[in-house]
Amino acid sequence: MAAPQATAAGALKRLGDDPSNDGPPALDISYLEVGAAAKKLEVRIGIETMLPGTGGYPALPGIEWIFDLGGRTFLAEAVADSEPAFYLFELKGDAFTQLDSPTGTYDHANGYASILIPFEDIGARSGMKVSGTGKKGTVDVDAHIHFGPQTYFADEMATTKDFVIP
Repeated sequence: MAAPQATAAGALKRLGDDPSNDGPPALDISYLEVGAAAKKLEVRIGIETMLPGTGGYPALPGIEWIFDLGGRTFLAEAVADSEPAFYLFELKGDAFTQLDSPTGTYDHANGYASILIPFEDIGARSGMKVSGTGKKGTVDVDAHIHFGPQTYFADEMATTKDFVIP
């Protein structure tokens, strides 16, 4: 897998790494990086041996990060399909409210999905800390597949660092 290149969002900070080969091929999480520029938060999730989106049922895979910012909890998700899709949800208890369908990149050649979240969608301001929820003893990054009402979690990891918005 090629190393991700710096993007227009500037330098990305690695918030966590996951061991190779602890998930199935094309669903093996490798890292999570976060950066900011142009009033957007970039969330980049690395996947070992990532496959191009092919479409079909179910849409494969879903790759997501659950994070905290300013006392609120959000979920950023990339879904591989014939046309990759990107989602932003706010979590309140067990309820998910979709806030946006942000732009993003599903780059199977370089092995990552990148989600660009507008600061205004999450109330982000300079100096605020973005933290994965994994520090509370649970995982916050996962690759998963939905089969009707069931969800299969193929690989999971917890972030270990925070990102401060410049």
